[in-house]
Amino acid sequence: MCKCHVVAEEHEILGGAGDAFKPSDILPGSLVPFHYNVWIAPNFETFTFDGTVDIEVDVKESTDKVVLNSKNLTIHEAAITFNENRHEAATISFDAEKEQVTFTFAQAIPAGVSAIVHACFTGIHNDQMAGFYRSSYTDEERYMVATQFESTDCRQCFPSYDEPALKATFDCTLVVDANLVALSNMNEVSSTPFVNSAGKNVKEVTFARTPLMSTYLVAFVVGDLESIETVAVPRKPENAQPITVRLFTAKGLVEQGRFALGVAARTLEFFSEYFNEAYPLPKCDMVAIPDFSAGAMENWGLITYRNVYLLCDEKNSTSSAKKQVAYVVGHELAHQWFGNLVTMSWWNDLWLNEGFATFVGWLATDHLFPEWDIWTGFINGEFTHALNLDGLRSSHPIQVEVNSAKEVPEIFDAISYSKGASVIRMLCSFLGTEAFMNGVRTYIQEFKYQNTITTDLWKHLSASSGENIATLMHAWTRKMGYPLITVESETYDGEAKQVTVTLSQSRFLSGGDLKPEEDVVSWWVPVTVVSHLTGKNDSTKHVLQEKRGTVTFPYDANEGAFWKLNFGASGLYRVKYTDQQVSKIGHMLETNLDAFSVGDRVMFLSDALSLTMAGLGSIGTLLNMIKALQNETDYNVLSQIASTLTTLRSFAYLEPESVQAGIKALGRQVFSSQVATLGFEFPEKEPYFDTLKRGLAIGVAERSGDAAVTAELRARFDRFIAGDKTALHPELRPIAYRSVLSTMTPENSDATFDAVLAIYQHPSTAAAEKDAALASLGAVNSLAHVDRILNSFLFDPEMVRAQDFLAPLSALGSLNPCLSVVRPMLAAWFKAKWGTIYDRFADDGRRLGSILSVCVGSSMGRSVIADIEAWIAGEGLDEEGVAQRRKETEGAKRGFDQVLESLRTKTALMERERDNLAAWVDASL
Repeated sequence: MCKCHVVAEEHEILGGAGDAFKPSDILPGSLVPFHYNVWIAPNFETFTFDGTVDIEVDVKESTDKVVLNSKNLTIHEAAITFNENRHEAATISFDAEKEQVTFTFAQAIPAGVSAIVHACFTGIHNDQMAGFYRSSYTDEERYMVATQFESTDCRQCFPSYDEPALKATFDCTLVVDANLVALSNMNEVSSTPFVNSAGKNVKEVTFARTPLMSTYLVAFVVGDLESIETVAVPRKPENAQPITVRLFTAKGLVEQGRFALGVAARTLEFFSEYFNEAYPLPKCDMVAIPDFSAGAMENWGLITYRNVYLLCDEKNSTSSAKKQVAYVVGHELAHQWFGNLVTMSWWNDLWLNEGFATFVGWLATDHLFPEWDIWTGFINGEFTHALNLDGLRSSHPIQVEVNSAKEVPEIFDAISYSKGASVIRMLCSFLGTEAFMNGVRTYIQEFKYQNTITTDLWKHLSASSGENIATLMHAWTRKMGYPLITVESETYDGEAKQVTVTLSQSRFLSGGDLKPEEDVVSWWVPVTVVSHLTGKNDSTKHVLQEKRGTVTFPYDANEGAFWKLNFGASGLYRVKYTDQQVSKIGHMLETNLDAFSVGDRVMFLSDALSLTMAGLGSIGTLLNMIKALQNETDYNVLSQIASTLTTLRSFAYLEPESVQAGIKALGRQVFSSQVATLGFEFPEKEPYFDTLKRGLAIGVAERSGDAAVTAELRARFDRFIAGDKTALHPELRPIAYRSVLSTMTPENSDATFDAVLAIYQHPSTAAAEKDAALASLGAVNSLAHVDRILNSFLFDPEMVRAQDFLAPLSALGSLNPCLSVVRPMLAAWFKAKWGTIYDRFADDGRRLGSILSVCVGSSMGRSVIADIEAWIAGEGLDEEGVAQRRKETEGAKRGFDQVLESLRTKTALMERERDNLAAWVDASL
């Protein structure tokens, strides 16, 4: 049996509790690999590579076939050696649909022997950011080659048993030009120069043997690179050794890696202690790759990153850019233990890798930078992303059946990452940090160098806490969605000085149209209650496990008395209060803002918006809450207000100008006074949140039509372009770029657009600023320039890298000042250019879904919905065309369904609340 089948047998099913299933294209279990010897020679002139692989296997069942994963490889020869005899393959056949190659032999391979499978092959350094691909950089069009194997693209580099449970050790050798740097997972053990058959000076670089690991973690990088390094010195556990930490970039960029390098060393030290398990490799390399499909990839010992997630010029980077780099480094280093050392058995448990790495990535960031108040920011970010996506009917459970390799990319989403992290955070909060950490430590000790399923983690957390974690967490991981906790009534007992609150739970749907058959799950819900008696930094703890129940807690009816559920948003649910309670909360926000914690104030707003969208609350209540918070000074709450205003502006893009102006006026009420207080200058060494708050306030005031702020940004931009680099602080640059483009006139439109474009294209522009400049182009106040972006820039790979394709599209649909015109343009462009888009991203269904989302998802209206539904169905096409449309959209089906559901929800909201919104604006502003 292959190891995946062994896991299935030992745990009864593949993937933990629930209905058993078996992936449809899993490899046969007759041969089980335990070691690879890989030799590859990249060619930077032809962008092909030659290679050989010898795979040592145990033969579990007699067979005359060897079946491996292979994709886009030309296999020249195949053989197998056993009992000291080599046998050439009689036939080599490919199954493109299953991405498999079969070597058939004239003689059966007997069970019980060890054998070596040999293949000689040629592959392609493609430009699709998958497999062993090429990446270009600099004006001279130089190249490096790098790997991206997760989830199933090792098979594009060498024939392999490309499944996460089939762990093996790897000996790797690269033959590269003599002047290039060659990297792999392990340290270099030899480098032998020679002249190849073409007369070139090359070197054969051999790397040390890896530990047992999955194929998706094997990695190579080759290029003309420079590096910096440091040493991490973990204090625990006792057997921890110093770790050489190196950071590589294309030449000229390496000094921008100093911040990330320091973060990496300190994070490795933190995780060695937190997991109580030494980092098992002698080195940890990080490489900035100019073309990179994801944010980063946790290859064991050779972590690869998109430039913007690794590089930041500390003098010219925003605070947000530094936080992003610190977190991404933490996330990838968490994987070195949770994902690499201990790996999920199959992709249905992807969340074990990604949800946990997201949680402890933020944990490490909080440890390194406590002044950043990470966990309140978590509520604005990961927590809200999870609630928004999982509120859709077209969401999916954390543990989702994955039957084939083609289904895997769709689950790399906010459910696996953000909901997974939020569920783990909720569990950690309930169990306590010590019990949680101890359970994780024993889990790693039992399963290091092995594969696991979700229930394995639950068993260890149960042992460390005394709770039945598998039962408590079943609905959270195996069922879709999350609960809405509704306060039905409260009864005060004056004699006992306590109050009893009756609660019910039901599934929350963003569209609000919950059907009885969809409301059958009872979640285990940790209910934390904060009141005037506990103070804003403490709570009483309760549990709701049934559809309806009560909680009782100390209380009195004195002046200023209050209570609130879900202290600090520790639980993954929304809350609906009675109208009386909503009124009391609103009054408290106006008169005693500090009574509630920052996280609780954030969630008041978040819940109010979501309940309004679901038809369970009124838009007037939401707007009154924003108005009540107009004296708010905390950055995280102001950020939630800003995102709420952005959402309302987006929803109202087809409403009368008076309504749109009213929403902007509300924005000025909250943020213009902040600008007046904070000003435009950024003092050195000022508090972290003062810096963030100033940038936020200026940005929202400008988007809300504050003419003075707009004029100041224009003046500073003009001085900046003229050569005064102090005129625009790095925190202001993205705001200024967007502002001048959205307010440019016919007279200065070309000059303004070209100036921002030049910043984006300049090779010395820092990665984060380059991204901001590109995105801001979508704010351009000129339909001619919109057309230029859509029909010229986007399809020019020298102008916009494939990894950045979404950025200007997203900005066009959200930042452009002419949304009523531009959004229909985007939808029409998407349909007209679908063939070209599909050709470019055919193997990336999730990206195709994202492109539809940014092109159409921000629109609304029944006609828009009908038009997209008809397009997806292939209306107007012949039978062959319909079949082709179905095939092309199959990999993006979940993403397309989510776009349509979101459109229906927003359309219903505006139909329901349009008059109420207009009435509130008339009465309140």
